[in-house]
Amino acid sequence: MNNFIQYIKDSFEELNTNTTWISREEAQKSTVVVAVFTIVFALAVALIDKVFQTGLDNFFKLF
Repeated sequence: MNNFIQYIKDSFEELNTNTTWISREEAQKSTVVVAVFTIVFALAVALIDKVFQTGLDNFFKLF
């Protein structure tokens, strides 16, 4: 158990002393970019899905 507690303490020390964090503004900008890209990608996938679904529906109506 002592090893685990020491590991947690060392992890927090590493995060506080040896990690370089980006600024709050940069983090917010990056979050917006990721959110916009996610929405655009989801819309593109939905559009492609709709095209394939329509194509398959029309194909199976032939039989």
